Amino acid sequence: MSLFNTKQFWGTRVGPEEFDEQHLYVDNSIIYVGSYSGNLRIYQPQRGDYNARHLKQEINLQDPILQILIGFFGNKSLCVLFPKRVVFYNLDMEILKEHKLQRNGFNMCSGQFGQGRKDLICIQSCDACLMIYEQEQLLHICQLSTEYFPLPGPIVYSQQLDSFILQNSCYELESYKYANLCTLQKKRAQPNWTLNLGEQAQKIIEIPSQNIFYVICEQMLFQVQQSGIIFHQKRLDYPPASILVTDNNILIITSFTHHLMIYKDLNLVWAAKTDHVCHGISIGKFDEIDKLLVVLNDEGYLQVIYLGTEQISIQKQFQVEQQHSYQDLNELYTSTLQEIQIKEGNPILEQTSKSSLQINAEIIKLAPTRDFIEDKEDYLQVESLVIQCLIYLNITSKQPIENLQIQLTYDESIYINNPRFEINVLQGTIIHEFNVYSTKNFPIDRVVKVLCNHKNGCYQTEFTLPLNLFCYMIQPEKNAKYKITVNVNNLSIYNVFKDIKPIDSSLLNQSLMTLQLTESTVSILANKQNDRWRLQSDNFEAICFILHELIVRERDNVKYTDDVPLKDIFDVIDEHFTLKLSLKEYQKDLEQKATEFRAIQKKILQRFKENNPASVESMNSLLELSFQQFIQLMDNTQKCQNIFQILQHNLQCMIHLMLLLCYLRFKITQEQLEELRRLFRCEKDWEEEVFININYYLKGQIPDVVHENTQKIKKIITMLIDKLSKL
Repeated sequence: MSLFNTKQFWGTRVGPEEFDEQHLYVDNSIIYVGSYSGNLRIYQPQRGDYNARHLKQEINLQDPILQILIGFFGNKSLCVLFPKRVVFYNLDMEILKEHKLQRNGFNMCSGQFGQGRKDLICIQSCDACLMIYEQEQLLHICQLSTEYFPLPGPIVYSQQLDSFILQNSCYELESYKYANLCTLQKKRAQPNWTLNLGEQAQKIIEIPSQNIFYVICEQMLFQVQQSGIIFHQKRLDYPPASILVTDNNILIITSFTHHLMIYKDLNLVWAAKTDHVCHGISIGKFDEIDKLLVVLNDEGYLQVIYLGTEQISIQKQFQVEQQHSYQDLNELYTSTLQEIQIKEGNPILEQTSKSSLQINAEIIKLAPTRDFIEDKEDYLQVESLVIQCLIYLNITSKQPIENLQIQLTYDESIYINNPRFEINVLQGTIIHEFNVYSTKNFPIDRVVKVLCNHKNGCYQTEFTLPLNLFCYMIQPEKNAKYKITVNVNNLSIYNVFKDIKPIDSSLLNQSLMTLQLTESTVSILANKQNDRWRLQSDNFEAICFILHELIVRERDNVKYTDDVPLKDIFDVIDEHFTLKLSLKEYQKDLEQKATEFRAIQKKILQRFKENNPASVESMNSLLELSFQQFIQLMDNTQKCQNIFQILQHNLQCMIHLMLLLCYLRFKITQEQLEELRRLFRCEKDWEEEVFININYYLKGQIPDVVHENTQKIKKIITMLIDKLSKL
């Protein structure tokens, strides 16, 4: 697994066609790309994004292109191989000569056969026949043994040996002298030497300076001497896609695992991640930069790349997040600012000390309100009235501060009507008033962080919202679906949660308290000895909030001895994963329906452009039907997204509950708990990212992740809990 990504110098999508490694040829700064659809494109890239000017020429040659070569077949020209013909073009794509093939062509190679002065080509047919052409005429036809060549393989010409090296269908590498092939009349050609490789060769490359050949097979890499003896062999740990040798004898192998491996003397010296499988690879020079790699994917992704040292994005998922120290950032910012001011000759500004800026939060009122609130059913209510918390933020500075920006960050279950504001000039005290509401989601934390930024530094503080904002006491309930039992050290319920005042004195019960959250209730039951509490609710996420409060208030007096309820947590993971797949299907259908709607609109416009347009009534009906289906699909997608967001928050609560129980159950420090939380702190593809993070945490390696179900994520979480239990 590579830690680095290749960097794109230039790239484009050639077209929705099918390509092979033989369709790519690079001549210095010009890229020639053929395809099985018969299209030949010529590019001259420049650094940056693709521009239409980079495509110099595009021509359809009617027949499927099998291979393209450039050589001095008289003058410098382009040779294109088709199944039934071979055509020579000049560099302006004008036909110089065309030859009809007597056999169906498969591939070809070029070189100065027989130590001649100009290049010739050798075409290998599909039925074991070698056809040697110069630009003007056919020179020789040589029939190989059809017994060993029912299927053709790779072919290469060796200038030093003046021989063709190819592989037959028995996985044998064979060498044929050009001089022997020319003297044959009706006899079948016999090889000079034969070497059994035991695997299907994918490509053969010669290194003349070392007098060896490299043969890349399905699982092996062979180093073969010119005499036909294996000098060295290496088993590959990945399925290779293509191979390339540079001028300084560096070996580059691409793989179907989206990797690019670089070898020197068959030792791996570098590896990099590629965006696509590189079926074709070559080297070019662009914008005066030499040794850039040109790669082509079978789906038409053409890129000019170079080796970068930037870590790939998957690495960031398991890196430990460092908490920002605003004091260190403030000191670094101040020292850097002073250096800039000294170099510019400006007077040094004194840093605003922490004591000069003070922020205090004051809770003014917490009560139900009759103020108009949109969608009030999304908030916590008492007797159909939304609970509102009025807070004054007292901001004081002894020194004048300009352009002070203040940002409030908080849990997504909290709603603040004005979380971000700016003060042009602060001197003295300014009071900022805002209202806070509790939404229908179950909160994880009640802390609100206040971040202040100005040109001379930054400052951070925080305050905690009252518990009464999120729940209130109701009539006791003893029955519930989910239950968590914790051991406490002689604690009284009303002493621990003394800030929750009962609305009616009849609700007081020393051994039972029931709290109403947005959509669920949580009951706390104590036994007669006050050493065991049971937290129960019809919703597991609601228990998480109360358990978190209990740990914050009485950490040293709370323990948990039962098993972690993984089954209930896994049920939420299954539901989350299923809904994520449904959402992806909705989005895919939405794209298809949008494409269909645009196609109908385009068809109607074409009708109007005709001289005698036909009636468009049927098209209008079809357009209206497509529009209605499109709107209905958008509504369904939006509903699915809303449910998914709620379920995503519930999943976070369940994971938070699981970690809290592990914290109470096992010997885990506060630092280890924070590290475990970072393993589960993912956003986009939660199941895949968490699986990678935990796998790296446990085994130190990054797996390839393609999840069709949740079995792997369940198994890895179980392994994590098992490891924590052994600490």
